[in-house]
Amino acid sequence: MMRPSIRLFAPAALMAIFALAAACASSNVLNVKYQLPPHAGISTARAVAIAFDDERKTEAFLTPSARNELKDFAGVYALTVTPPGGSGELKGAYTLDSLFKELLRYRLENAGVKVAAPGATAEAEVMLILNEFQLDFGDRKWTTLVAYRAQLMRGGAMLSQQTVNGSAERVFLTGKRDADRVVGELLSDAINKLDVALLFKQAGL
Repeated sequence: MMRPSIRLFAPAALMAIFALAAACASSNVLNVKYQLPPHAGISTARAVAIAFDDERKTEAFLTPSARNELKDFAGVYALTVTPPGGSGELKGAYTLDSLFKELLRYRLENAGVKVAAPGATAEAEVMLILNEFQLDFGDRKWTTLVAYRAQLMRGGAMLSQQTVNGSAERVFLTGKRDADRVVGELLSDAINKLDVALLFKQAGL
């Protein structure tokens, strides 16, 4: 009789999983749930690198009123990615710059673009330039804004560019949980608005 196989995790791996889960449940981490759009592959064999540039006028993500509600927020974002028709998977905890790099990576790979590993040779680069990202609280509502530019670069020259702006709000019902939701919903919508196929087409790649 065949015995069912049992998958064992190393103690260090289990500790990391438990620590991340505990962090996501705390008030100093914002939980971002990214919903991937339906897969729509494009025809490109080129490997691209990913870059991020923060051009916000202020680096403060939280307005003073939002900070009063999220006093313990430490600038860490726990990212969960959900594929179409699938269940969400917790990917890790990130700072703001690494969060946007990860969101862009998942968006590009979902569109069929090969993303080169950090430090590896790439034929082009997709840069996300963040112009605005803020969470506000007032009139018992969370309001969040995001604006960014996506540029396809090669050899230091910009080949194509797209600009995306978005906003979202949610009535304050459960405190931090609603803040998590409104940020996740906005980022999902804004990142998915990036027309990857058009970006490459306009660049002639």
